[in-house]
Amino acid sequence: MWMKNTLISEKKLNIYKAHGCKGNCYKCTRKCSDAEQIDVQSTIIDGDIDKRYDVYGIAIDLGTTTIAAALVGYDGNMQTGEVACTASSVNHQRKYGADVISRIDRASDPETAKYLEQLVIQDICGLVKELSMKAKSEVTTICIAGNTTMLHFLRGYSVLGLGKYPYSPKSLDLEVLAGEELSPELSGYKVTLFPGISAFVGADIVAGIFSLDMVEHPDKKSLMVDLGTNGEIVYFDGTKIYSTSTAAGPVFEGGGISCGVPAINGAIKHINIGDFFPELDIIGNDKPIGLCGTGVLETVSELLRTGLMDDTGLLCDEYFDNGYPLTREKDITITQSDIRNVQLAKAAVYSGIVNVLNGRDVDSFYVSGGFGSHIDIDRIKNLKMFPEDLVSKALAAGNTSLKGCIKYLVQDLMGDGEKVLLEIKRITEISEVIQLAELDQFDSDYIEAMNF
Repeated sequence: MWMKNTLISEKKLNIYKAHGCKGNCYKCTRKCSDAEQIDVQSTIIDGDIDKRYDVYGIAIDLGTTTIAAALVGYDGNMQTGEVACTASSVNHQRKYGADVISRIDRASDPETAKYLEQLVIQDICGLVKELSMKAKSEVTTICIAGNTTMLHFLRGYSVLGLGKYPYSPKSLDLEVLAGEELSPELSGYKVTLFPGISAFVGADIVAGIFSLDMVEHPDKKSLMVDLGTNGEIVYFDGTKIYSTSTAAGPVFEGGGISCGVPAINGAIKHINIGDFFPELDIIGNDKPIGLCGTGVLETVSELLRTGLMDDTGLLCDEYFDNGYPLTREKDITITQSDIRNVQLAKAAVYSGIVNVLNGRDVDSFYVSGGFGSHIDIDRIKNLKMFPEDLVSKALAAGNTSLKGCIKYLVQDLMGDGEKVLLEIKRITEISEVIQLAELDQFDSDYIEAMNF
């Protein structure tokens, strides 16, 4: 097997300038979740971790699978904010299920609900401690975004209303609170929690919209699709934001796949099926251990391109029973069941986009989330996950939830926090939720989108 070993990119994050930053950080090529491991790890981004900033803050994206964090330093003389380093860990709630529905179900037991709260607080406290040790002066503030269920667990709110119709959250409000309200270990920090839009379009999506400056350009119609454990879709038509969530499942993060893994060292993220053996592009300098989300989609796309799978998703006879092997040892395969899971996920995304847009134009199309950090649109365009006219407009935006928190922190550290909070609240005020299940056309669009 020929393997193209690649090291994780260490490119510098764009610097936020306090006067003039327009959210261009979404162009950053750094994958903040690449360092994900069970144990917390740090990765220096700017190469200037020893620089002493006037004050620091910590940005956190509280994901269902991964929790990513960044230490943000503010230089008063230069009036700039920089990301000094990042850290990330898996969300240890995963032992209770890969998706929020599973965890909501387990939380019906009060003792388990309390333990789920403790797990997420411990994860966040570990990341804060790790990053605070890197700071050369005071860390004063923390900003957190995450989906509605994760923030409910963090705040100790009941999540039971999120698991059944009419899916009622206890709170979607923006919150600014003292760290000790979450944990004694966070005493002394100011903690800001981004607001959410609905039970299934959470604060992570609001942070993403904020990071991309979507509502600051009323002359530009923008679409953002966040491909994580849930598939959230938001569209800004110049006046209003239309949002929804699709039941895409954990495929885009390697979940629900027989040899699926998160985007960690050893994960296959790109693949090309050649004449003899598959050519693999692997995260880190390690032996392949499985397929992350992009590797899964690219493998299916390559099977389709080479005729080893037909456009209904059926593998050829040779690989139907045991799956298509990606290694000589045949220890990593993509199976017929895996392909069906991909079909369900991509059909949910495609039909969700079509119904949210409802024929409206798109000027800019952003693909966000951990999956959006690695995605190569050209490699998966024949899967028909996105409408054809959007493919050429697609931009991999990366972890926009984390970037939204970083953007807020810089403004807050320079003294403009209150003003920026009003901008963030406005996002929720102009948002309208679309219930896909109530649309007559959605079911037929979904079924039609199953084929490639």
